[in-house]
Amino acid sequence: MRVRAQQPQQFGAGVTGAAHNTHVKRLRLVHLNPAVLRNVLELICEGGIIRSHARLPHALSLIRRLADPAPPRRAHALFCGTPAVINNPFGWIRNQWYGALDRGRDSLAEVEKSSGLTLLCVLGAIVGGLCGLAVLGLVESIRAVQGLMFAAHEPGNFEYLSLRTRVALPLLGAIVLALIFGRLARESREGGIVHIVERMVYYQGYLPVKTAVVQFVSVVIAVASGQSVGREGAAAHIGATAGSLFGQRLALPNNSLRTLVGCGTAAGIAASFNTPLGGVIFAMEVVMMEYSIVSFAPIILAAVSATTVAHLFTSTHPSLDVHASQIVSLYELPYLVLCGAIIGLASAGFTRSTAHVIKAFGRFRIETRLLTAGLVTAGAAALVPQIMGVGFETINVALAGQFGIGLCLAVFAAKFIATVTATAAAMPGGVILPGFVMGATLGGALGMAGNLVAEGLASPPGFYALMGIGAMIGAMLQAPLTALVILLELSGTTALLLPGMLAVITAIVVARRLEHSQSVFRMLLQQRGLDYRNDPVSQYLRRLSVAAAMNRRFQIVDQEMSREALDAVLKRKLDWLILRTGDKRATLMRPGDALRYINAEDNRSLETLELNSIPGQRLEAQPISLRASLQEAYDALRKQDVEALFVERVTRTGQVNIQGVITRESVEGAYHP
Repeated sequence: MRVRAQQPQQFGAGVTGAAHNTHVKRLRLVHLNPAVLRNVLELICEGGIIRSHARLPHALSLIRRLADPAPPRRAHALFCGTPAVINNPFGWIRNQWYGALDRGRDSLAEVEKSSGLTLLCVLGAIVGGLCGLAVLGLVESIRAVQGLMFAAHEPGNFEYLSLRTRVALPLLGAIVLALIFGRLARESREGGIVHIVERMVYYQGYLPVKTAVVQFVSVVIAVASGQSVGREGAAAHIGATAGSLFGQRLALPNNSLRTLVGCGTAAGIAASFNTPLGGVIFAMEVVMMEYSIVSFAPIILAAVSATTVAHLFTSTHPSLDVHASQIVSLYELPYLVLCGAIIGLASAGFTRSTAHVIKAFGRFRIETRLLTAGLVTAGAAALVPQIMGVGFETINVALAGQFGIGLCLAVFAAKFIATVTATAAAMPGGVILPGFVMGATLGGALGMAGNLVAEGLASPPGFYALMGIGAMIGAMLQAPLTALVILLELSGTTALLLPGMLAVITAIVVARRLEHSQSVFRMLLQQRGLDYRNDPVSQYLRRLSVAAAMNRRFQIVDQEMSREALDAVLKRKLDWLILRTGDKRATLMRPGDALRYINAEDNRSLETLELNSIPGQRLEAQPISLRASLQEAYDALRKQDVEALFVERVTRTGQVNIQGVITRESVEGAYHP
């Protein structure tokens, strides 16, 4: 007898009933005997089609039934030394691929195990490389547009432009952005770090492609036209979207999808600033808001991969020209504390002012808000052109101590006003690079003031400008490690760590005291009516998939069954019986209740049993996706007022299979701090 592939046929999955359905192609065997059949089935097991050797007797009888005497037609293969013919070898390869994907998803459900962590690290490195290419495209697009405008000067040096051009550029850019955003729905206009955090909290890391495309185009226009925003928001957004899409295409569990979004964010920051470690810490502190090895490992590899790609394709990277990185005397430390406190006050003022302007802008359309931001930037740029664009040139001049105290304060004030207006108006871009400019100029002014009081005894103004950058960023983001690491990587010196830690922590403490621990990103979330729960239990549950805690010992049964059929079910070692009551609801009952009922003396004569009428414990259950995290399961149990969830998986053919059962007790039992 020969082997031929025919249409797939479904069959159940052993003792767990509907816990797993697979498709097995019909085979016609050369010698239909148990030994050959066992070899064939073992090969299929290795390919992932039948997942347990314990089911070989069941599958053996199945293949005996499916054997067909028709002659072979197409490709030849060898099954354990036995010649066979398969109709569609590409279908077999496809099944092998999907089987490998299923095994990978199963391992990622419990990512803390070594196999799942290894796979997640590989995926993180791939995402990092993709993000590096995307961010490189963003940076080069900005340079190309600026190259057309700065024909006689180096791109980005707005101060060399004429007064008319400095005023016209922000206005023209705001008009173009207003025309684009006025035609888009509100959800398509969202972008930047705040959008990433929102999608992580409320959508489990699912980021739409359209918003990333809009961010790419709009940030190129905004930065090239000199708006008071940075490019890092779009870089992180594009990277996070790449990680999210990669995970969605592979249908990964949501706990792993969230990690890939963190990988994309870190890769975007690393490739944009040439700060791989800074990108990692930023993703952990600001986006993931947790520290764990299962997140650190893939995110580190993503940042390394993105930075490597950036170095392979371009030799121009942002850096700070540090002229003074060491404190002259330890007697300056009290004054450094005072400087940190002043910068903390400025940071709190920035956050509070932005919140007030957002409320004032609430009754205006997006076009009006953007035009207002462009007008404010144009007015400020007419007086202080150093506020325009990304700002690395302005920062390096401040680090060199070439600004006077008056110009430093003027640049700080103008940048403060322009950035508050741009952020409140939802101008596409980021606030980190504007924070660099504000910190460098305010710190430089404080350094000059110190030198006026104690001439020859204080450190150079460039040193205080460097401390100002770290203090401002740390206080704005409420992320001390991010501020210190980015400062360390951009400056290339470790001598600033001791005074930097003092200045950064002082600024953060003062800002927390005034703004009740709000970072600028959390404030922006709250202005949208959103918030972020980040307690240790939530962090732990977000890292696990429902597959890690679901009970697979169940059987789907009809509400009315014969005594013989129910006896056969109860002989299996099950924990739950699932009674379907509707498309989106089910009732769970314990097999022990049914067993006691049918064994009762008064019920031994019953031939047909109505399971709903059997006394015992009942749990109302609703469905949840196999890709969901335990945090989603916990929230569903709490919000939907149900006592249990049944875990569903949609196959490639659109069939919905139940994979397991989740109860409140199983969620609580999965928490092992």
